[in-house]
Amino acid sequence: MKSTYRILFLIRKRDLNKDGLANIMVRVTISRETAEFSSKMFIDPEMWSPLGKAIGRTKEAKNINDALDKIKIALDSQYKTILEKDGYVTPDKLRNTYLGKEIRKNTVLSLYDIKVEQKRNLVGKTIRDTTLSKYLATRKRVGDFMVYKYKKEDIPIRDVDFQFVTDYEVYLKSVCKCGHNSTVKHLRYLKQIITNALKNRYITVDPFDDYTLGYKPVKKEFLIEPEIKKLMNKKFDVPRLEEVRDVFLFQIFTGLAYIDAANLTEDNIIEDGFGQKWIQLTRQKSSVQANIPLLDVPLSILKKYSELENGKLLPIHSNQKMNEYLKEIAALCGIKKRLTTHCGRHSFGTIMLTKGVSIESVSKILGHTNITTTQVYAKVLNQKIFTEVNKVRGELDDLAKYYKQRK
Repeated sequence: MKSTYRILFLIRKRDLNKDGLANIMVRVTISRETAEFSSKMFIDPEMWSPLGKAIGRTKEAKNINDALDKIKIALDSQYKTILEKDGYVTPDKLRNTYLGKEIRKNTVLSLYDIKVEQKRNLVGKTIRDTTLSKYLATRKRVGDFMVYKYKKEDIPIRDVDFQFVTDYEVYLKSVCKCGHNSTVKHLRYLKQIITNALKNRYITVDPFDDYTLGYKPVKKEFLIEPEIKKLMNKKFDVPRLEEVRDVFLFQIFTGLAYIDAANLTEDNIIEDGFGQKWIQLTRQKSSVQANIPLLDVPLSILKKYSELENGKLLPIHSNQKMNEYLKEIAALCGIKKRLTTHCGRHSFGTIMLTKGVSIESVSKILGHTNITTTQVYAKVLNQKIFTEVNKVRGELDDLAKYYKQRK
């Protein structure tokens, strides 16, 4: 390894300052790769030897040569340290470490900032601003963690080891009260930063090796037909609750996600050659086109709010307020389930499958990119199983006469 590593001091006689002095440069060569930086010392070109040192026994020459020796000793020491820690050394890495740039440049938050800026440039093109918000939120989480754990606002990326990841997971679950899946999301964002650091050779060891980042299945809450009827029959004295109920019902009968329902305009409503009206849109989350036939219930809701002045077709509150009001609505309707805007979408999927609509059709209506996503709804449909078994109940019950056992 040492045979490929060399330090050379040199000057450029054609590049002098106003006093006629040359800047003494330091050139690091490792395996034919080079990097240069200034020693911040200047010398009269006549005093410089081609051997890379000052000529003479003057005090000035001695001071320069002593300073150059110290630079070489420091570089040699840091070369060994980097080699032992990372297993390899590059001229840029050695130069930056010596100048103190390595620590400032390749830190956890500085690498997060690069990722955030990349995402910011893609907003409105390939991603939504909500995606950018997630990166900003997880950057804040890891920043808060470093202050909490290390009393530092940032640390070098090379200091992120398995223990860091483990402690961060515990912090997310204990201090931040994150559930398992939320914790995994934050860890996966951190893993993106680590992967970039590995590819850029800022680090050579992946702290996520042997670290499992799997999501746990989440129970998808949905309403069954009797509960939907309760919701539809309920009279509300408060206009906001009635509006939220109507938007929620619209989701139940169309399968629209909150953001797609919020962005719905007249341009999304089309009529086919048979007079059937459809919702046609590109799903905000997946960019998949969805075609949804409009049934009588959602059509009546659109008619009810046809005079809105903002160009929207539905009276939309913020997603946070919607979920807050849905909790109130569930209590008033005697529904003992946690209602959220996403519950409306799940309810559509389950009720369509219950009524016999094929899983392929439901998948297309929901705009799923993979039918496996839709199959999650089918796993919880005991009502559908009961209905289908009832179709052959008579024939199976007739077999009972052949079963005569001694009492």
